[in-house]
Amino acid sequence: MPDLITIEKYFAVFVIYCVIGWVYECIVESIRQKKVVNRGFLNGPYIPIYGFGALIDIVCLGWCKNPVILFVLSAFLCCTLEYITSVVMEKLFNARWWDYYDFKFNLNGRICLLGAFAFGTLSVMLVKFIHPFFWNLIENIPGAVFNILCLTLFLLILTDVIITVAGFSSFDGKLKELSLSINAIKDNLDTKVNSSAAVEKISSAYTKVIGTLNHQQIRLLRSFPRLKSIKYGNISDELKKFLFKNKDKDDQ
Repeated sequence: MPDLITIEKYFAVFVIYCVIGWVYECIVESIRQKKVVNRGFLNGPYIPIYGFGALIDIVCLGWCKNPVILFVLSAFLCCTLEYITSVVMEKLFNARWWDYYDFKFNLNGRICLLGAFAFGTLSVMLVKFIHPFFWNLIENIPGAVFNILCLTLFLLILTDVIITVAGFSSFDGKLKELSLSINAIKDNLDTKVNSSAAVEKISSAYTKVIGTLNHQQIRLLRSFPRLKSIKYGNISDELKKFLFKNKDKDDQ
């Protein structure tokens, strides 16, 4: 059974790879959207799925010397992790956080061949070069300092998770409220849903809900432009259009 210091070392490299994953995601998504994007589910500069993926590679594939085998196995393991994470987050929040339907060779929009290639390539670099460097680095940190550092990082990330989940948990309820309001407007106006009065009332309904969104909800909608509610997909898409159209106007 691993001792406390070994667990702390793995936790430390977990955090390092979470940060590296955040940097990677921010760069890729900023290039893709042609603007600076602060990517990630949590508030801090780290993305846990990359930390977990890196640990899986290190623990399960650290023995592998052949880069081709390492590439294939790590691509499979990381894609499996991404697929499971997509399903779990969808069940927890009734929302689809990302999809790869516009990529060739995707599986249910949750993973894609290009992602597998990226994961495999990065994993080979991780196991062969990156991890030995960071492992040697943390082994040279004095014990007392290292203990305090790990405890501080753990508490920060745990607090971040609680704040983020609590802040986003009411989002589905707000979409339900908005859906009921829009349906009521359409029912009252019968077939005149395209009239100026209907458009104005529907716009007011969106504006009202936008006014109730908290910081976490707005941040996550911006960080995940493909986020789509399972129950209220069209409503969530329109809400993002209203939200960011108004934000862009405010920023000008």
